[in-house]
Amino acid sequence: MRQRLLVLGLAVTVLAGVQAGCESAPESPAPPPAASSVPPPPVTTTSATPVSFSPQPKLFDHGAVAQGVRQVLTQSFEITDLGAVVCPPGQPVRAGHTFDCQAQVGAEQRSVPITVKTDEGEYEVGAPG
Repeated sequence: MRQRLLVLGLAVTVLAGVQAGCESAPESPAPPPAASSVPPPPVTTTSATPVSFSPQPKLFDHGAVAQGVRQVLTQSFEITDLGAVVCPPGQPVRAGHTFDCQAQVGAEQRSVPITVKTDEGEYEVGAPG
């Protein structure tokens, strides 16, 4: 008889729990999940470097060319009243290419023709015009 009471007691408890759930107010929607304490992953940005399959042209250092032109004008052409010498940037190192540097000779601005002789960077300095 003792077993019966235990079973009966257990049954009453289960029924009471079910009954209490039936009598409560209609179920409300589930509360939103609690905020996570795990920080979101960091945002990273990347930039792609353009890929070129053509070789980049070699360019003269315009300051070094201006220095070379100054040396040729003073030593080979024996110009004594030489002022500023300026050569344009971005000139390709390519045999046959020509460009002009500008040189102040006395009170005059003169063009100095440059002819690239080899793809290795040898160039010829012409007489100021």
